[in-house]
Amino acid sequence: MTAPKRTADETRTLIVESAGKAFATRPYREITLKDIAEDAGVSAPLIIKYFGSKEQLFDELVDFTSAAEMMFDAPLPKLGERLVTLFTRPLEEYRPLSMNILSMSGAGEESSAKLRDNYSRQVIDGLADRLTGPDVRLRAELVLSMLMGLALMRRRMMQNQAAGSSAEVVATYAPLVQRLLDGATV
Repeated sequence: MTAPKRTADETRTLIVESAGKAFATRPYREITLKDIAEDAGVSAPLIIKYFGSKEQLFDELVDFTSAAEMMFDAPLPKLGERLVTLFTRPLEEYRPLSMNILSMSGAGEESSAKLRDNYSRQVIDGLADRLTGPDVRLRAELVLSMLMGLALMRRRMMQNQAAGSSAEVVATYAPLVQRLLDGATV
């Protein structure tokens, strides 16, 4: 008996997840389509059919547009709570692009420059555009730094040893994030 055939969407998802793991753990220049194909259980020509090239596959992985839309989908007075809730939870299955990919390759690589540029424009500027008052770009960077630090500590460093439930973390940390979002001074 043969396994049921995957749909095109399922195959595409497998490829993206495999590419996400590869790009998050190894420098861009060391990764081949063959490596990604083997991990995904597909052929390299199939990846080319779906994405065109390694560069185009990477471009899809480092497009943060839909992630930013999902993250910032709350009224400004509730945005701190939403963001802390999202960054406190374990990584979701739909996020093959982990925090690892944000720091994966050398500063000189073109792929790293594209990653940083996309993150800056799509996430940091996307948040800054929602804010009012002084220093919106700085406040957006600080909010995202707080959130990345929170996620790194709870998801990676502490994992099951982290103190407090997600609800307790949200209740304690979200007001701090919200103060920056609102432009309140210390």
